[in-house]
Amino acid sequence: MKKVMTVLILSVFLCGSAYSDDLAVADNRIVSIDYTLYIDANKVVETTLGKQPLTYVQGKGQLLKTLEDGLRGMKKGQKKSIILKPEDAYGESKKDFFVKMPLEKLPEGSIKVGELLTVTGAEGKPVKCRVHKIKGDIATLDFNHPFAGKTLRYRVKVVDVKDVRF
Repeated sequence: MKKVMTVLILSVFLCGSAYSDDLAVADNRIVSIDYTLYIDANKVVETTLGKQPLTYVQGKGQLLKTLEDGLRGMKKGQKKSIILKPEDAYGESKKDFFVKMPLEKLPEGSIKVGELLTVTGAEGKPVKCRVHKIKGDIATLDFNHPFAGKTLRYRVKVVDVKDVRF
């Protein structure tokens, strides 16, 4: 991700860009936002506050489409709450994404409910999951996205919008 951002930032300086406080968030513009993501009413799960803003290119699929849609038309300095229902974000939690597995097949160490694990998937690639339940020597692993089934509330502020000429 850092490599992509570095290339993106370099292209802005090499190709030139137009700066204007009047530019609105639109496709193919470089947008920087500060945001705080809340789930389960007011539980903060991510934030850029006190850090670097998130910078992305609008319309290139770098954010959830529904989040990009909510940002469209905003201008530098504007703030907004954007609420995404599960079907507009990571979908509903799927029952068939819960898998029972013997504890002996999991990474060594003390396995706890709620713990995030990386296991080897069917194609031999690492896959992340969460320990949902442990009963005896069997663990139920949840392979759903951690935000599946959750309503997401983004509190965003547009920090900058740049119109890049390529």
